[in-house]
Amino acid sequence: MNGRSPWRRASILIIGFAAVLRFASSARGSFTAPATVSQTISSATLEPASALAAVTGCSGLLDLSAKADLSWVATPSTFAEGYTVERWRGPTLETTAVVTPRTSTTRTETGLATGTSYTWKISASARAWTSTAVTVLGTTPALCL
Repeated sequence: MNGRSPWRRASILIIGFAAVLRFASSARGSFTAPATVSQTISSATLEPASALAAVTGCSGLLDLSAKADLSWVATPSTFAEGYTVERWRGPTLETTAVVTPRTSTTRTETGLATGTSYTWKISASARAWTSTAVTVLGTTPALCL
């Protein structure tokens, strides 16, 4: 060897998102190669629907069951595909329904028992994602004739 050290030196100069790498070797000369370093960090949040309301009443003439008309304001998340609507009677989940597309903001629940309290929970959905649920309570009329 010629008495020079065989190790290579590296220096990095970072300016903003661009980095210039300079490698030098006493045995082979030197070179400069510009490189761009970038990283995109994104986070999407599936926002829930809002302003959920339930209006209860009787299903119709000569129908002894009750109904509930549900309405809500659509999720602002434009990538949402629709909603999951759950109907709870106390601690028991009675039904689950899917409402699509995202712009659909109403659902009528029929065949409900009279004089009964229900809880409805609505979550926006997009593929495997589910938003937090919005909840509303409703009590059906005591008697439908």
